[in-house]
Amino acid sequence: MKLTTNELISAIDGRPGGNPEDSKITGISTDSRTISEGEVFFAINGVSYDGHNFLNQVRQKGGLFSVVERKIGKNIVLVKDTKKALLQLARFYRRRFTPLTIAITGSNGKTTTKYLVNLVLKKKFKTLMAPKSFNNEIGVPLTLFNLTTEHEVLVLELGTNHKGEIRVLSEIVQPDIGITTNIGPAHIGNFSSLEEILSEELEVSSFSKTVLLNGDDRMHRDVLIEGKRVIRFGLKNGDVRAEDIEITEDGSRFRVDDDRFFIPLFGRHNIYNALVAIIIGDILGVEREETLSALKEATPIKGRDAIIHTSGITLIDSSYNSNPAALLAMLEAMKGLKGRKIAVLGDMLELGEKAEFFHQEIGKKLPQFGIKALFTYGEIAKLFGDKVYPTFSYNNITSLILNLKDFIKKEDIILIKGSRKMKMERIVERLKDKG
Repeated sequence: MKLTTNELISAIDGRPGGNPEDSKITGISTDSRTISEGEVFFAINGVSYDGHNFLNQVRQKGGLFSVVERKIGKNIVLVKDTKKALLQLARFYRRRFTPLTIAITGSNGKTTTKYLVNLVLKKKFKTLMAPKSFNNEIGVPLTLFNLTTEHEVLVLELGTNHKGEIRVLSEIVQPDIGITTNIGPAHIGNFSSLEEILSEELEVSSFSKTVLLNGDDRMHRDVLIEGKRVIRFGLKNGDVRAEDIEITEDGSRFRVDDDRFFIPLFGRHNIYNALVAIIIGDILGVEREETLSALKEATPIKGRDAIIHTSGITLIDSSYNSNPAALLAMLEAMKGLKGRKIAVLGDMLELGEKAEFFHQEIGKKLPQFGIKALFTYGEIAKLFGDKVYPTFSYNNITSLILNLKDFIKKEDIILIKGSRKMKMERIVERLKDKG
């Protein structure tokens, strides 16, 4: 990392405890469990933890010093707000480099779209991709701190669960290309309407030269962005469209112009993600043959619609997160599969006063998707109701797993989906061990 102690202190308006030597910094960390010698620790005060409680651990592991909000011990730099200081440093560090930057926003599909875009661009460029779902005011800075002069392209996703977050992150990363995958009621409990979510996600376009929008998304239809190059993608509408679509359990085949593509990812929604990668490849001069090859190499991301065959059953591991639009997309994808379909659904969180409505409305539609049994986990998930017979509801995940194991039989197809806090991946792991 090309950063010194004095540069960091100046960038974050910090007040050092003592007179630290102007040393080279090897990295930035917010996790005391993984910090290495020579790294600087930012003590973030989170929802379930306070980084200030782990300063001794940081020192024992050779951390250079800690950025803190309270005077605790030695080897500290004091700031008013460690989260804001992290963003300040990210802004300062980002401007030392000149990669072409791609920023992906939207209610669903950001992580998979980012992965596919990077897969294509790696064919021609030295890229840096944000790991996992590093898309918030902590994850984005931590990604930026990995930038070097070797990186030609930076591929990021920008998430939001409160108004103004996308603008803050976009101002820091300075994207050349901004993408909005779709607009749905994810985190709508923190927004007043879908229109407000649209406005928030489109903040990325204020900083981008080129903007990609989903031509099939109803919230995008009337969006006009002046002074930018706007490219719309879709299955029905758009400047770039996927046609002659064939969807199977193994993936999707489709045509764009005269080229026939295959992605080994389950569900129609993943074609939209692939279209973004194709367009970005075209813009940056990746040959279509290279793009074809790259997309064929895609592998399902754990917890994001991965198909798992185990002990004679088929698991659809969509356990990483859930919201109404994402759940409906998976139910639609699952509809064409042959076998008894079981939905194991956890709470969809951050829906605010509309939580009851969304759970009940989806519950009414479950029979239309061929769901023959429903297992729910969590207090809100009970609101999916009893339109499916049989329906079982649990607040204890161990009981759910034990009864689900007894209930399922060979050739069953089981969808597992819930919000991140529900940790539905525990069900996936236990069912994989069924046999």
